[in-house]
Amino acid sequence: MYKGTPSRIRKVLYALIMAFGLLCVRLVFVQLGAAKPLSDIASSQYRLVVSLLPKRGVIYDRNLKELAITINLSSIFAEPFKVKDKGLASEKLANVLGISRDEIYKKLSQKKGFAWLARKVSPDTARAVRALNIKGIDFIKEPQRAYPNGVLASHILGFTDMDNNGIEGLELRFDKFLKGVIGYRYSIRDAKQREVPGYEYKEILPIDGDNMVLTIDSLIQSLAETELEKGYEKYHAKGACIIVMDPYTGDILALSNRPSFDPNNAKVSPPDFRRNRVVCDFFEPGSSFKIIAASSLLEEKAVKPSDKFFCENGKYRWCGHTYHDHTPHGWMEFRDVIKFSSNIGTMKAAQRLGKDRLYKYIKKFGFGAKTGIELPGEVNGITTHPSTWSKLSLCSISMGQEVTVTAIQLACAMSALANGGNLVKPRIVERIQDRTGQVIQKFESKKPHRVISEETAKEMRDILRSVVDSGTAKLAEVEGYFPAGKTGTAQKVEPSGTYSHSKFTASFIGFVPYDDPKFVIAVIMDEPRPFYYGGVVCAPVFKKVATQIMSYYKIDPKLESYRSPTPAGSRASIGAPIEVSKKKNEAKKDYR
Repeated sequence: MYKGTPSRIRKVLYALIMAFGLLCVRLVFVQLGAAKPLSDIASSQYRLVVSLLPKRGVIYDRNLKELAITINLSSIFAEPFKVKDKGLASEKLANVLGISRDEIYKKLSQKKGFAWLARKVSPDTARAVRALNIKGIDFIKEPQRAYPNGVLASHILGFTDMDNNGIEGLELRFDKFLKGVIGYRYSIRDAKQREVPGYEYKEILPIDGDNMVLTIDSLIQSLAETELEKGYEKYHAKGACIIVMDPYTGDILALSNRPSFDPNNAKVSPPDFRRNRVVCDFFEPGSSFKIIAASSLLEEKAVKPSDKFFCENGKYRWCGHTYHDHTPHGWMEFRDVIKFSSNIGTMKAAQRLGKDRLYKYIKKFGFGAKTGIELPGEVNGITTHPSTWSKLSLCSISMGQEVTVTAIQLACAMSALANGGNLVKPRIVERIQDRTGQVIQKFESKKPHRVISEETAKEMRDILRSVVDSGTAKLAEVEGYFPAGKTGTAQKVEPSGTYSHSKFTASFIGFVPYDDPKFVIAVIMDEPRPFYYGGVVCAPVFKKVATQIMSYYKIDPKLESYRSPTPAGSRASIGAPIEVSKKKNEAKKDYR
């Protein structure tokens, strides 16, 4: 630079040199450090990645009737920069979609190329939006889980969320099999954001989910739900559940709860309606638990069915506590102690057994442990070790207090008596298979383990038959099929720790026929009213379900009459009419 150059020009030149130097530094940075990120940004402006959603697997019943399927519905989205009059468009869309105008306007005003307006709408709604013919509003097909039978088996199936992820029931437990694998389509788009297939076009197809076959029979499920609903409403119960089970294989033919919900629109139901009470709720079973004490006593030969016990005329004081029977009794044979559900007779017999042997059989029958059924959320129930028992515990536990169980545990225990003494594992999933029918996983019935001898099981079946024939469960009688079972009426524990005198859990767990059992049926009702005895509120539900199942399977009734093992004259004759509309005090006497 010449000496005569004015200082102002020199300053300009220096500034240009510095600017050029900075540009050179920036160029080096872009070429060496930021090339890939910037390239990715540029690519995203013309490359398009579209997710290809798989179809969720179908859930079938044992006869391959569809319980859960997948359908395609339209989802509505907007490309905001294409919508010209956003105010008018928002007003029109709000009227059709049932969404506020302000919410839609906010979405249309976003500075991005895509915004969801409504997902998986009904065909009628999709047609109404198409008729508006608004530029920048478009549709895409998305798979939607559907349950064609509505509330049927809802607690078994569960439901999915908007993105087809399993949330409850088998949908949750086997989500990884049912969901499938998402696919992708890669392509390019032009300046107007239109898809332009070219040499870079590539597609990875989705893999549809696997199908599942259950042990449930949808017809038995339907009739069980219908009769449970009637009983639930008639006795204004807080909750109710029913199980129909094959006592030899452990297959669940029906399982239902009340209150229920529609999995097609599960979000409108309270969480309490969606809870699977069969596996998630535990309760004190009351007299239905006497089958464990009775089986243990007979198996250990601590008593014989004909042994007599004095039942103290309904009032017995033991270790500072007074126990009562719902109906006073004097001397009774042990078979009649169970038949008429005497608390005093049961606890006196249990003292011959002792706490350690009783606890051994409680564990052998599966209480205090999960059954392993394929439904999520199963709880153990509570059975404490004898080392923690009080002086009253042996008596209380023998008649179903100080122990909590689940409905599925009771059904499994009764199955052991029905099938000859073997405890079975319940099964609700038979197999998982792909779309071609190839079996991916088979859920075999697990080999049962013996808990009592065949001789003891037969003695118990005879005793439980007398419970229905002329004991506390006369309302469970099915003429010609001779069912057997045990009633239960348990006081619920108040928050204060004392037993309630107004809140009860009622139950009847039985099987049919008693001498060749085909089905075990368990019915539980939580806080029924005004009647609350298991023989009044649960036994009739058992009867109606058992009658229809035997007809459905075309099992002919037997013509010969049942001979009670109890002494002559102490039973009502088979086929004698039963007066259902008892007065409350009469029901209190006969059906506990």
